[in-house]
Amino acid sequence: MEIHQLRYFVAVAELENFTRAAQQCHVTQPSLSQQIAKLERELGTRLLDRLGRTVVLTDSGKELLPRARRILKEVDSAEGWFKKPEGPESISLRVGALPTIAPFQLPRIIQHFRQEMPQVTLTLVEDYTDHLLDRLLKGTLDVALLALPIDDTRIQVEPLFREPLMVALPPSHPLADKPSLSFNQVRQEPFVLLHEVHCLGEQILGFCRQQEFQPHVVCESAQISTIQELIRLGVGISLLPEMAIDPADDSCVYLPIRKIQPFRTVAAAWNRHRTVTLPQNLLLDMLRREEPAATKS
Repeated sequence: MEIHQLRYFVAVAELENFTRAAQQCHVTQPSLSQQIAKLERELGTRLLDRLGRTVVLTDSGKELLPRARRILKEVDSAEGWFKKPEGPESISLRVGALPTIAPFQLPRIIQHFRQEMPQVTLTLVEDYTDHLLDRLLKGTLDVALLALPIDDTRIQVEPLFREPLMVALPPSHPLADKPSLSFNQVRQEPFVLLHEVHCLGEQILGFCRQQEFQPHVVCESAQISTIQELIRLGVGISLLPEMAIDPADDSCVYLPIRKIQPFRTVAAAWNRHRTVTLPQNLLLDMLRREEPAATKS
């Protein structure tokens, strides 16, 4: 039993004429007649009787007609839903991001996205790299903002921008009035760092190891805002991403490191084996055009 056969059958039943039904269905009368005959063979019963120029339903035809109408109504409804701009692929978009990226880079993008596609429900997930990658692979996230490297061939990765890591220190610190710092100037300082569970925390420690020194870590935290407050209180200094700088907040001073400036590369990632939807494409285009948060001040 095929959908077009049901359409032909319903048309003949309603118009009580094969010729008019063929015209309405935009097929030749022989083709329509052949398909209805095929349907009757598949069902093992006659559906229509020809009485001269008139066509009447058999008892089997009367039984099939309301069922066929319901089936066609559901098919037409489904086709219409998928073809309209706000169809099912536009219902939702699930976006993941590192906690060290999400609060700084995403709010403005989400605002603009909502203006372009107000019908889409956005879900934002902030989590660690491994968890976000797992969600992408399981299909519970559509796209994620992460920091390179990402070594999984199942994940499509598009680098967006490189972001410097800045030395953050309190305004009262003796080095706070310098235009930039050398790495040697911060070797002996107490450090307040992101916990290693963050990829950024591990990247910072890796950078320090490359410079052959182990920072004297006096406190670890999972939140950049907590680290900034600890720096303000003079507990220690830190290396923080440039996007975390708030131009309106003078409680911390941020300085670049000369010659060996550390950085991270922020990238968009998605499952290469899943279909990219219209909302996902729009978000990716916005991410490509968006400048790093700190450069917009």
